[in-house]
Amino acid sequence: MSLPPPVTTPALIGLDWGSTQVRAFLFGQHGALLDSMQAPLGVSHHPGAAGVATVQAWLAAWLQAHPTVPMLACGMAGSQQGWQTVPYLPTPLPLAALGQHLTRLDAPLNAWRRDVYLVPGVSHHGAGDGFRDVMRGEETQLAGLATAYPELEAPELILTPGTHNKWLRLQGGQLLALATCMTGELYALLREHSLLAPLLADGDFDADSFLAGVAAARERGDWLHQLFGVRARGVQQQLPPAALNDWLSGLLIGYEIHGALAAGGSVARCGLIGSPALTRRYATALQHLGIASVSLDGERAASAGLWCIASQAGLCRQPAANLGLET
Repeated sequence: MSLPPPVTTPALIGLDWGSTQVRAFLFGQHGALLDSMQAPLGVSHHPGAAGVATVQAWLAAWLQAHPTVPMLACGMAGSQQGWQTVPYLPTPLPLAALGQHLTRLDAPLNAWRRDVYLVPGVSHHGAGDGFRDVMRGEETQLAGLATAYPELEAPELILTPGTHNKWLRLQGGQLLALATCMTGELYALLREHSLLAPLLADGDFDADSFLAGVAAARERGDWLHQLFGVRARGVQQQLPPAALNDWLSGLLIGYEIHGALAAGGSVARCGLIGSPALTRRYATALQHLGIASVSLDGERAASAGLWCIASQAGLCRQPAANLGLET
């Protein structure tokens, strides 16, 4: 007669609240991931107190079943559009120190009837930037990488391709620098709302056209002029619409990579956190430039990071162990 599986008591609810999506993680006492959920309830459509109420309703079943379990939220929950503004921590930042700087959600907003804490964001003032760059959410992914990928030698550079890409330099458990590039948003605007839009089309990934765009970015610094080159190639039918789309993608990604490497110095290996389709493009461009890359699961890193930070703060008094989904 087989024994029933041991019952794991929930110890933490973790939230990764982004611009468009929210992810929730229910952890057991030893960091085991008991359950997870995702929904399109991000800050862009549910800001401020309305966002608190929306997420609270979405989590109702967990909250009712586990009335005393604390909650830890990262990402846009601590932004000006979020639940409560949480200060940024400056670089260089030891990732193990994040748990020492949590902000407790104020009583007027805290209708959860439990302890709710917010993870701080990070700011960086690069010598040549002229402004202080900022981010929220990615620091939690970085804090969880060692636990999520114990077999992996930590890359010195992490890139998070998406709408606003973050270039993150690490050394010895510290975040040394960050730089944000609006490549994804610029591509979307050009693709959907510019004079280029009618000339572009989706299709299977054309690596040759993509790398031709990467090469053009390396050879020519006049990026505003080169953007019109997309239209010129299209109206003269030098490339079909799908290939032209990949050429534009390569041009933008090429300018981003060349600029980031010029600002931060050479690198041998880069970790990529993002959607498979997008990380494939960056991996292709990096390989073409002689830089190895490894794709990492952002959700896996975020869940591990939430548990690690909560443990640092004493919210969960058990070491991180099995972070795989229990069944």
